[in-house]
Formats: sequence, C-alpha cells, structure tokens
Amino acid sequence: MKELLNKRNLKKMSIIIIGSLLLGLIITSGSACINYLKCGEVKGEQAVEDNYVFYGDSIVERDNKYCVSEEGGELIIEFPEETYINKLQYQYETPLSIDNKSEIRVYTKNVYGDESVESIQDSYFAYAPRSVVNIKSEVTKIAFQFPEMNSEINVFNFSIDNSFKWNPLLMIMVSAFSFVLLFLILFYKENAAYPGVATAICIFVFSSCLLFMQPPFCSGWDEQIHFYTSYDMAMTSDSNLEAIYYLAESAPWLNEHNEISIEERLDLIRILNSQGEMNREGDRGFSLQISSAGYIFQAIAITIGKILQLPFYIIWLLGKFTNILLYSVGMGIAISIVPIGKRLLAVMALVPTMIFTSTIYTYDATVIVFIVLGTSILLKEIVNREQKFQYKWRWAYFGCIIMGCLPKAVYAPLLLCAFLLPDSKFYSKRDKYIFKGAVTLSFVGLMATFVLPTLINPPTVADTRGGDTSVSRQLGYIFGNPVAYTKVLLGNIKGTFVDYMSGSMINKMAYMGDGTLQVMYSILLMITAITDDYDEMKAKDVYAIKEKTVSLVAIFATISLIWTALYLSFTEVGRTVIAGVQGRYYLPFLFFFYLCFRIKKIENKFQVEKYQFALMLLAAIMLMNQIYTHFYVYSCI
Repeated sequence: MKELLNKRNLKKMSIIIIGSLLLGLIITSGSACINYLKCGEVKGEQAVEDNYVFYGDSIVERDNKYCVSEEGGELIIEFPEETYINKLQYQYETPLSIDNKSEIRVYTKNVYGDESVESIQDSYFAYAPRSVVNIKSEVTKIAFQFPEMNSEINVFNFSIDNSFKWNPLLMIMVSAFSFVLLFLILFYKENAAYPGVATAICIFVFSSCLLFMQPPFCSGWDEQIHFYTSYDMAMTSDSNLEAIYYLAESAPWLNEHNEISIEERLDLIRILNSQGEMNREGDRGFSLQISSAGYIFQAIAITIGKILQLPFYIIWLLGKFTNILLYSVGMGIAISIVPIGKRLLAVMALVPTMIFTSTIYTYDATVIVFIVLGTSILLKEIVNREQKFQYKWRWAYFGCIIMGCLPKAVYAPLLLCAFLLPDSKFYSKRDKYIFKGAVTLSFVGLMATFVLPTLINPPTVADTRGGDTSVSRQLGYIFGNPVAYTKVLLGNIKGTFVDYMSGSMINKMAYMGDGTLQVMYSILLMITAITDDYDEMKAKDVYAIKEKTVSLVAIFATISLIWTALYLSFTEVGRTVIAGVQGRYYLPFLFFFYLCFRIKKIENKFQVEKYQFALMLLAAIMLMNQIYTHFYVYSCI
C-alpha cells in the first residue's frame, strides 16, 4: 500500500482531480453559453402578457389567476411569432393530497416548416410553489390540457425564462466521469496490482455523483421507512419533525412524478429544509429491534448532523453518505482479501443496483457489505489450506456474517459454508469442534431471531398495508400441506431464478426506473466469472466440485428462506404466487453464486493489467450510461 502513496502517484492524482474539475467546469459553462445564445434576442425572464392567453368556458380568470374547474379544460398561450423558449415557468395552487396533472403540448415547426407537437406531462405538488418546464425550442403555441380532476387548480404568472442557466449537477456528473476515466488510464498498472483500492475509488466517485444526482425525496425501496427508523435511532430530541412526515407522506406522489427540472429540485430542497424546522405533535412509537443493527451508521451520521445544526437536506445526505463510505471501503477490503474472483467481485460491485443501493436509506448496504466480507474471509481460508485459520480472522468472519445477517436473518444458511474448511485449518481436533460448534450455535441463534417469534406468537395480520395476509393461517397451509407448499415454493423460485440472478435485478434503480443494459450486464458478469482466473495458490484445484456443491446448497437454502418469509408476511392466504420477493434480495450471495461458474480447463492468457483495465473501463462506461440516462436526462436538465 505504501507504494501507492509515493510522490509520483500523488502528483498524478492531483492532476486527475484538477483536470476533471476543470473539464466539468468547461463543459458546464459551454453548455450554459450555448443554451443562452440560442435564446436570440429574447433573453432573461419575461412575463407572458395576458392577451396571449386564451381559455375555454370551464376556466375563469379571478384575482389575476386562471381557475381551472374540476371538469378540466384547455388553456392556450399563443405567440405572435415563433419564439425560442428555454424554460416555461408558472405558479400554481393545488390542495394537499390531490394528484392533479396536465398535458402540455408544445407546438413547433420542423426543418420542413411543418407544425409538430411535443407532449409533456406536468404534475402538481401542493407543497411546491411553481412549475418549471424545460422547452428548449422555438415555439408558436403552448396548450395546457387539464383532464377531469378531483379539485380546482389555479395557474398564474406565466413567464419565459431565457436567462443564463449554469447547472451544477452537470458539472458534478462530467467531473465524476472524467475522474474515473483518467484514473483508470493513468493508474493502469497500479489498479491491476491493487484491484481493491481501484474498485473502492471508482465506487466512491460514482456513488457520490449519484447521491447528488438523486432528487431530494425518497426514491429507493421503502426508503421513507428506512429513513425515519434511522432518524429515530439517532440521538436527537426532535424525532417528530414535519420533514419526516413530509418525506413519508409525499413519497408515493413524488415517486410517480420524478421528472423535475433543476429549479424544481431546488424548490423541493428548500421545502425539505423548511419542514425540518417544524415539529408535529404525536409519537410514531419507535422500538429498537435486532434489524436496527443495519441502521447504526446512518443514525450516527444523522446525530452528527444534528449536533452541527446543519440544514435538514444536508443531514439527509449525510445519512446516505455513510452507506457510500461503508460500501466503497467494505467492497475494497473484500476484493483485497479474497484470493479468487477479484475482478469478478469488482465488476459486480459496480453494477447499477449495487451502486444505487449504496446511496439510499436502507439496511441492504450493511447486509451486502458484511456478508461479502465474511464470504471473502471464508474463501481466503478455503484456498490457503495449509495455513492455520488464525483467531483474528475467525473473529472477523463471525463478526461480518452475523452483522450482515442481523437485519435479515434469512441469510443465516450462508454461515454453514464454514463447514467446507478442512481439518488442516485447525490447531487440533478440539479446536475444530469448538469452531464448528460456534458456527452451529450462531446459525441456530440467527434462525431463532425470526423463526421462534413466528412460531410462538404468529401475528393474525402480517401486512398492515392491506390484503388478506396472516402468518398463522399461512403456517397452517405449510404444515398441513407440506408437499403442496414445496411445489409452490419451487415453482416461484424456478420462474424468477434467471431474472433474479442475472437479468433486470442487477440493473434496477427502484422508483427511478429499470436500466436498459440488463443483457450486457448479464453477459459481462458471466464472461468475467469464467475468465477471471488470476488466482492465488491454484485455487481452481481447491474451489472445485465439493466447495461449489456446498455453496449452491447454502444458496438454495437461503433462497428458500427468503421466499418462505415473504410467503408468510406479504402473500394473501391461499395464493400460489408468492408476493413481495425482489431480485435485490439475492445480491448478498451473488458473488458466491457466480464463482461456481469457474471452469478449470479455461485459462486466461491476457496480461493482468490489460484484463483489469478492459473490465473496469467497460463497467465504468456502462455505469456512466445508466447514471446519465436515469438521473440526468430525466431529473436534472
């Protein structure tokens, strides 16, 4: 590691940082200048005159506002001549908890002089003060089509915003992308020698970029629940802030309408900060549970933010940032430890779902990191057969696996892979029996944390969000018809196995949408699994049929527990399609699974530097594409 911190490398790193920041500044400023020049003579912000606005009978003008009735209607802005509009801005008033929307039709002329129409969906959020729509074209007419609505809505103060717009999010994205590309090129040899460090740096940069690119509301799986659990764990005296309720109550609406301009994003940040200064009466009734272990790091960050009296939005980001630190450092250490599949784990750590998970409030990041760390330690010991299993590594192994399983004990069967260790790893027979006894007790203890409460006192209603769910009645089905349930279980696993192990699962970003490179990612992972044979101590001879078989059995047992847990909790009684299971639940053992595709007869003769560079560059470019497509194009323009 000291070799990396020499003067030459530090100088190169300084050049990369300064160069990427300058490139981001130049491209962002250039883009802003081009957009500004396109505005022609109509520059700055100009109000739309009332004589340009026309409307139907269901819309009336009152107090300088256009009041749209529940029946809906059409409002048209006609320009006397073709006018370039960068952004159309207007204010609106809509009631709370009402999902009002409109279709904005932008009329332009194409290269042939014929009229063309672009349709934009615009939704209204009661907390927000205005709507800012990106037009970026020469316009002859803009028509608002209001459908039949649940309430009246007022729209007013229409204006054209052709002012100089400098987008900081574009600079963040360009700088991050530039940094990674320059880093991979200039540290070509070092990255091959230290793949763990290289991967940790790439993860940190990409995840940090994605953190700022995300909209200022809950965009991850049940993120509002994970957030206020983390907030309740933090040592704060204001656990009943309006901001917490705002995030929870607004999540369904905002998740459906996540295409927002940069101005609307800033408005939402201001709203979040203002909500963070208000309290609400009542108590959410938080109670500390075993699964709360997954929120420790996020809670610590929130506590620090509250002590420093930071704005609520910054505190919100701090909690997420701890997952980025945990994920980047943890995966970097795991890659450094594991003696086989280093590049496979590096590529897997850079798939979109993994990166996205590291930037949201969730305990999944904790689960993934610590289980992968535990797996890496175990593989290290399996491959180095002649070296004794030192006590410091045993404590590290138990600590990582148990920490990873506390939030979700369904991963406990992975502990049993420790039985793969040969007798040569132990100092004596007594030492072997003590270790394997500890493995067994740990497994039983973890299983008991969620099996015993379910068996002893099964809840009558499992899913409080609705539906005919009941743990006690589902247990009756399982114990009364074990053969039938086995068929149901195997059928559900079989129907989703390929997709969850290699398809859309590795390219999902929750409410921000599914990625577009599922097939490419699946091919990349499989090719890497087969060709990444830069092993230590001829691991292909060690991690062979026996080890692969035990690994697959443990993985299957874990998958069965996942499906059974969701069958009990989220599936309506009597249904044969198990509800609630998502592919991301397979992420903690995905590396273990792909290692089983290592083929002894295939030998990779490429230089390790070239192989490492090609894989990391391809993974980086694919991830850049997904970040740009799903977070800049739709949310940050």
